[in-house]
Amino acid sequence: MRPPHLLALVLALGTAACATTKPPPRAGGLEPAPVTTAPSPDAAREVARLRAEAPSMNPERAAEAWEQVARRYPAAAEAPQALDEAARLWMRVPKPVRAASVLAEMLSRYPAAARSADASVRYGLALLEAGRTGEANATLQPAWEETPAVGRAELATRIASAAEVGKDWATAARWWNEAAQAGSGERRARAVERGSLVVNGRLTPAEAALLQRELPGDAPLAPVLAARAARATRAEPRLVGVAVPLSGKFKGWGEAILQGVNLGLPEASGFRVVAKDTRGEPEGSAEALDQLASEGAVAVIGGVTNAEALRAATAAQQLGVPLLSLSKVEGVTEGRPYVFRLMLTASAQAAALADWAVTRRGMRQFAVLWPDVPYGNELMSAFWDEVEARGGQFRGAGSYEADRTNFGPLVRDIVGKGKLEERADWLEVQKEILKEVKDPYRRSKALEKARKDLPPIVDFDALFIPDFARGVSLLAPALAVEDVVTTCDPRELERIRRATGREVRPVQLLGGNGWDDPALVEKAGRYVECAVLVDGFFAGSERPETRRLVTTFQERFGRTPTILEASAYDAARMVAQAVDRDKAQGREAVRTALAATRAFPGATGELAFDGRGEPVRTLFFLTIEKGALREMRPEEMVAGPALAP
Repeated sequence: MRPPHLLALVLALGTAACATTKPPPRAGGLEPAPVTTAPSPDAAREVARLRAEAPSMNPERAAEAWEQVARRYPAAAEAPQALDEAARLWMRVPKPVRAASVLAEMLSRYPAAARSADASVRYGLALLEAGRTGEANATLQPAWEETPAVGRAELATRIASAAEVGKDWATAARWWNEAAQAGSGERRARAVERGSLVVNGRLTPAEAALLQRELPGDAPLAPVLAARAARATRAEPRLVGVAVPLSGKFKGWGEAILQGVNLGLPEASGFRVVAKDTRGEPEGSAEALDQLASEGAVAVIGGVTNAEALRAATAAQQLGVPLLSLSKVEGVTEGRPYVFRLMLTASAQAAALADWAVTRRGMRQFAVLWPDVPYGNELMSAFWDEVEARGGQFRGAGSYEADRTNFGPLVRDIVGKGKLEERADWLEVQKEILKEVKDPYRRSKALEKARKDLPPIVDFDALFIPDFARGVSLLAPALAVEDVVTTCDPRELERIRRATGREVRPVQLLGGNGWDDPALVEKAGRYVECAVLVDGFFAGSERPETRRLVTTFQERFGRTPTILEASAYDAARMVAQAVDRDKAQGREAVRTALAATRAFPGATGELAFDGRGEPVRTLFFLTIEKGALREMRPEEMVAGPALAP
């Protein structure tokens, strides 16, 4: 019987895939053209030597040695044997791509070789393990059709096992069904067992649904697929799933999220929380979503790490399960109406900061210094775009290594004190000193003093530093050394004016959520006074819902919550509101209620979702005053002069 999936799979690959797929060996051969062979005593001696030495050799070196024999004696009858041995070793390493290449050469050049029929099957299996499903099926299909009924169970088992190695779970499930169909007794039972594991633990809902439609009602795996479909559509309105890392290096994140969820859905609420471990991995998140959907979760909270975020979102969309994502990865909600985000992104920070600085405070000229790490690069790029979109300009920019400790040269460059030969005022001062001071020692001292006294070129209103506390605490003092004034204290500004005898242009320091760290104030002190930063949560806020969470969390867990626990807490309460207030009883109803959320009183701010499932809320604007972080007052958020003394 022809496996029902093959035609559908070939059609799904489309014409582009067909154009790049090599034709199967049995349908005309692979390049290069076949060669005629004859026994070769020299080749036979090489083969005999290798057969004796290969078992003690490194498998890769042995495989390469077998290939060399075939290359050295291409017209020898022993050449296809050598390629066959090389392919077997490459599969053992395993390097299925290399094995497939060797087998393709053997089948195309030596089609009459004694073992070519078995080699054709192994070629298809190697392609399957390498993830080249379309080419693999084009080769395995003819082999399947030519295999007698008595051998089909064994061949299907080999194909299914190879598909599992290549992580092609849909193909594996279909071939386990074929193995069970062709087998009997214990062999059939083993195939059904393996196929059931794949169906329940590996297939996406879409893949399972497709396989269920393809297979006849009496297929061995039909009952397994029917049971999965029944579980997938069942939802308990008061069962909330949590898909987070509960093992591995992100275990702490998962435990923090669970604390936030459990605080938002206490036992008295009547909700039941079920958590699954994602291991912080893409496949782990998909498996966790699938398990929670099968157990009836009406919504899921999680998808936190960068690695798992998009896979979790895709799985939730395929399953039709609302996911409240706690990831900051951009694009996680795009094209996924079942996915809603409750985490701060770089784009949200950048938009909020640019709006405050340009639109509300009238700043027009900016500079940016950032660490060359994903966090810094992403925030810098987003802020740059947001500033320019509002009519602002950048006058200077520079990146630095994450472990940098000396910021003097970087700051000097951005304020025009790095390449003095490009400054007309310096050239004039230098010319006068060279003209008037003849003594070399006194001239050197005069030039040194002139360099020190040379004012910085500060042609920007604000300096954005998207870094963490360590970097900022080293960079901020370097600004002061080069006479870049960042204070907003009128008395300090007046003192600087009197001391320097010139007008002072204070620069507004701007930062992202990486600045929200007590260590910054402790280490940088007065050098970061008056700085403004933005965050998605501030435990010291006086907002009622924020205070309520912080107080309750501290009483229960003995520590202060972070944005992770706060976002999980809000997510849990939003699901509860959808079920209790909006009377949503199923997943689609919960999704609809979440999408319609307006002015939800969250610990991370008053929340709503836009049409893409992204959060709409007022972020926390913080400033540093008298050595402490505080939330900015409403009057500081309205339009006004930039850093007025």
